[in-house]
Amino acid sequence: MRTRFLLARSVWERVREALRGAERTDKRVLVALDFDGTVVPIVNRPTEVRVPVRTRDSLAKVARLDGVQVAALSARPLRDLARYLPGRGILRVGQYGLENGNPPGRALRARIHAGVARLRDLLEPIATRYSGAWIEDKGLTVAVHFRDLAPSRRAALSKALGPVTARARRLGFHTERGRQVLDFVPSRYDKGRALRALRRRVRPAVTFYFGDTAGDEPAFAALGKADFPVRVGPGPTAAPYRVRGPEDVARFLRALVALRRDRSNEEVTR
Repeated sequence: MRTRFLLARSVWERVREALRGAERTDKRVLVALDFDGTVVPIVNRPTEVRVPVRTRDSLAKVARLDGVQVAALSARPLRDLARYLPGRGILRVGQYGLENGNPPGRALRARIHAGVARLRDLLEPIATRYSGAWIEDKGLTVAVHFRDLAPSRRAALSKALGPVTARARRLGFHTERGRQVLDFVPSRYDKGRALRALRRRVRPAVTFYFGDTAGDEPAFAALGKADFPVRVGPGPTAAPYRVRGPEDVARFLRALVALRRDRSNEEVTR
């Protein structure tokens, strides 16, 4: 599917009209964003991430706009989102909606914890054999990171993970692929389900969703024709719109503030 650059002059006119429509109906605009690779550039280790000051300021300004709800929807745990995106006005949904989205009940949560522990036990010996791969236990999901693994070894790691992936399905988990990371996620949880729950909560007139990997495709599919699914960076996607990277996401946020304050949109179209 051919994508269009969100900040192009012709597309931006549609953005302006969608925002005017939301104001006319007195409904909110939902700006939902993935975190890694969308708000911030990808880094080797999750703990190395830093939100650019200008991006943090822009998010805070958008969150204070009347009629706009900002949300972060991430594979990361909620505690990470609270740490890197502090302050009021931002809804934070962690681990594909398992935290602050559609949280599991007590019995299901116990089964998920047990499944994560079992998967971690199966994954750790594999990661040990592949220098550069490592396991992240996030409580309700577990991930294998392999960005530091030599590219020549990644195919072998993928093959070694095959039996664990099959076992994961029997334990009630599926996989979500990110940027050199493979998440094991409880069945029926993905960003599409999480975004639908978020929309029921906010009831927006229009939704913008920004994401950068295959794990964001279910969220794109959850949106309608009046909405703006936006792929961040290269790669195949069903999203009709695209931006080049986190810098363009920050440009969008600044431009949204300018539009809602009736300022010039020169920064977007120049």
